[in-house]
Amino acid sequence: MTTLYHKGKVIKSLKEHFSVYLKLLGKPTSKKVFSILIAIIATQELRSIRFLYQWFMVKLSNTSLNSYYYMLGEKLPLDDFALLTVKLAMACIPPELSQQPIFLIIDDTLQEKYGVHFECYQKMFDHAQKNGSNYLNGHCFVCLSINVPVWVNEHIHYLCIPVSYRLRQEGQNKLEIAATMIETVMPQLSSVSTVILLVDSWYPKGAVRKTVAKYDNLEMIANVRVDTKLHDLPPKRTLKRGRPKTKGDRLDIHVDFKMSKVGDYFIGAREVITSLFDHVVYATVTATDLSKPATYRVFLSTILPEKIVMELDKQENRLLNNLSFDQSWLLPYFLYSLRWNIEIIFYEHKTFWALGSYMLRSRHGIENYANLIALSYAAVELLPFQNPLFQPLTDNSAQSKKYCIAEAIHRELFFFSFVDSLQIDFNSHSLFKAFD
Repeated sequence: MTTLYHKGKVIKSLKEHFSVYLKLLGKPTSKKVFSILIAIIATQELRSIRFLYQWFMVKLSNTSLNSYYYMLGEKLPLDDFALLTVKLAMACIPPELSQQPIFLIIDDTLQEKYGVHFECYQKMFDHAQKNGSNYLNGHCFVCLSINVPVWVNEHIHYLCIPVSYRLRQEGQNKLEIAATMIETVMPQLSSVSTVILLVDSWYPKGAVRKTVAKYDNLEMIANVRVDTKLHDLPPKRTLKRGRPKTKGDRLDIHVDFKMSKVGDYFIGAREVITSLFDHVVYATVTATDLSKPATYRVFLSTILPEKIVMELDKQENRLLNNLSFDQSWLLPYFLYSLRWNIEIIFYEHKTFWALGSYMLRSRHGIENYANLIALSYAAVELLPFQNPLFQPLTDNSAQSKKYCIAEAIHRELFFFSFVDSLQIDFNSHSLFKAFD
């Protein structure tokens, strides 16, 4: 990794990457935002803005800590940031993979906080029961991520990039927040032939369903409740008097699906009609034990398997790579497995990127902090596919990339401060002059 340590190249590359975001801000704000972004990447143990300031940002400039807090309390152009992140992610797609589908993932995560002085602080139902209770005090974030195909070790790897976070206010509908986030980025994806939205059972309804119906190139694959009403296709017209049936008979997922053993699961699929959508959809039913109704799960896809164009034999995902021609009916269900990528992002952001360590009280401050973490994470993931300097990191984890880039940043800062000391110039905080 010695190629990373050429003097000045890493920080310069990061500034070039973030410049598209910084152009949207005023000069003082852009400098503070860039300082925070660099500090997030360069600091291995993130705790809070105060921690970043004391151990890193104070070395870059003489800006006070309160100035950073004041800047974070203002409203940043997060929608524009989201569009730029999607644009940068799309630019990483090789020309030969331009016909592969793009995946959007929507999900929400809860962050426990102690103290009642945070804005949007509320008591929420915690279905995961992480703290031994059914309820959790804190914040709810709705996140949008994008999966784009790239080459890694001669296989097609879907790179998952966080696009934006939104903090849910009390009384706000998560479906409406998710729909707004999707509508924000879809203009940037208008040239993509197929965009597939992957969601869990909370989101395939209401505003999200209506948003999917607005765009011709946007499809959805979703996990739904097992009691969702599924109907057979309407019978052929009999030419008799009266209105023809628009739905067939009600289907029982335990009886009316022909189940086949695939690995550890029994899986069955067929075209159905449901009240969630106004057209024929593809339903997949899975179970680990046919005698136990509690093991059944239902998935719906608005796109049929034969209309999904993918190079399966080159996929890095083993489920997709091992899919034979006569098993193409499993494709929508296997594609749903990509939804797990956003859960990995939540885990990494909370464990290694200190998403929940904010000590900011205002809604704008909390939301801005979460989105700056997302921008830093996206930069670390995208740079190996944008800049040849970082190419050796393509198949590394996000944490390995962060560690290597952070070490390179510290080496470069040491080099600049060493040169300054030789020139008897103790103004080591003027990092931006060093960039020039």
